[in-house]
Amino acid sequence: MSELRNVAPGKFRRQLLTSVSAFALLVSNCGTHAAYAEDADRPIIWLDLGGAFDQMSRGETSWLPPNLTPPISNPPPEPFGRVPSVGYDLDAAISFQPDNSNWIYSASIRYGRAKLGPKQNHDQTYVLKTEGISHKYVLTNYDFANATQQSHSSHAVLDFSIGRDVGIGAFNDGRSTIHFGVRVAQLNEKSDADLIAFISAPAKYSPSEVSHTAEANITRNFAGAGPAVSWDGETPLLGSLKDGISLDWGANAAILFGRQKAHIALHTRDAQYYKPSGVLATRVLSHSTATPIRDKTVIVPDVGGLVGISYRRSNAKVSLGYRADFFFGAIDGGLAASQKDTRGFYGPFANISIGIGG
Repeated sequence: MSELRNVAPGKFRRQLLTSVSAFALLVSNCGTHAAYAEDADRPIIWLDLGGAFDQMSRGETSWLPPNLTPPISNPPPEPFGRVPSVGYDLDAAISFQPDNSNWIYSASIRYGRAKLGPKQNHDQTYVLKTEGISHKYVLTNYDFANATQQSHSSHAVLDFSIGRDVGIGAFNDGRSTIHFGVRVAQLNEKSDADLIAFISAPAKYSPSEVSHTAEANITRNFAGAGPAVSWDGETPLLGSLKDGISLDWGANAAILFGRQKAHIALHTRDAQYYKPSGVLATRVLSHSTATPIRDKTVIVPDVGGLVGISYRRSNAKVSLGYRADFFFGAIDGGLAASQKDTRGFYGPFANISIGIGG
């Protein structure tokens, strides 16, 4: 006790502060090394490869030629100009997160395409009657309509972003990241169709026969770019984010500034065969063409999201889920007049991710 009493109060306080400071520095140093060790276990680079089965929303105006044969003779074909409703996507992404940093740098590309046809509608009717005692069959009437059409579409989406873990998903060892960046999108659609029909002919290519032909060539596209933001996260369901099963979710939005184009070419032609002076000739009864070409600047909102399940094992991950992306008013789906149509791509997806480094 006497020894304690002999220690000056100032000296005691200095010794106490020195001890506490040393202890705090030791704890801080240990915590830093633990954080660095945990950070060192995390891959620096992630590579993602995947694909999706797409269903596509449609809203274009289709066209049925006005010079068809009467429906009693032949049923009308499907309207021209329809775009595919089912396709597929392929996507790839790379993300980079430096050591001792919460910032994530990402780039991704998604490319999808779909095809419809070629589809063919063929209908024909004819009447045969017997002639004379020999019962020879004679063609008295020949009607037919043959329509062929095909269409295809494609889309490409590029994203460049910088993200940061905001810690909202920290409970239960989860992760939540907000990304800011730029999105570039290109949507293309093309449809081609043709029709040929004959009606009320005693024989094919004979006098009094009328032929009908029609052709449609339709091209629509949109190209744009603009600021984008997304929020995604992972919450462990079994195990941890390093080794286990997690629930994945995400949402994205962008405003795209770009060009919207539509080139529509519709042709119809009716012709009648006749024989002036005994020589087969053709008289054009009607001919019409509509070819509006439109090209304008538009602003297209883009909204999407996804939900899925992932299985992690060491530095690899396999994911399955469902995602959707909608580009509002991106396509000019009209014929004679402009018409804003939304294009959406939605369906199940699957991808595999591999971590490198760490």
